[in-house]
Parts: sequence; C-alpha cells; structure tokens
Amino acid sequence: MNAIAEKLHLIEKLSGNSSEINRLLNNVIYFLVAADQKKLARFHDQLAVFEAQYGMTTAEFQRRFDSGELGDAPQWFDWDGYAALAASMEKKLSALDTERG
Repeated sequence: MNAIAEKLHLIEKLSGNSSEINRLLNNVIYFLVAADQKKLARFHDQLAVFEAQYGMTTAEFQRRFDSGELGDAPQWFDWDGYAALAASMEKKLSALDTERG
C-alpha cells in the first residue's frame, strides 16, 4: 500500500464517517485546484506583460519564435517558457474538470 493510500485508510479508520471524509477530501481538492488556478493567473499576467511589451499575442509570438523569425534572445525563451507553463497548467486543469464532471 502506498503512503497516500495508507493515510486515507487511517483517516477512514479514525473518522468512521464517510460523509465527513468525503467533505475533507473535497476541501483538499478545492484547495489544490485553487492553488493551480492562482498559478495559471500569474502565468497569464506575465504573458500579458510580454504581449504589451512586444505588441503581439502569445500565439503570434510562438508562431514567429518557432519558425526562427525572432532569433534566440533571452526574453523569447522566457516568453516561450511562460507560454509552456500556462499551456501545461490549462491542460491539467481541463483534465481535472473532465474527471470531476
């Protein structure tokens, strides 16, 4: 049994109330999703700074950067990194939404 399963089993033994356990787990899930949503908002804020500074959308930047048109200045790698982080977080949150129905 892995560590998480062991802890869940212990919580179940201590509580004995499945509705209480369900409420606690829902609170943990809510907290983790909210934390990821805050991270995503910070990524979007940083992308907006790049977009305003360089006068193009992130989608346009990525097309131009991927084609080699922009070269390899450090700020382009920063922008590309934030775009990748945002895309990854959006994918994660979307998958969670699908799982939770």
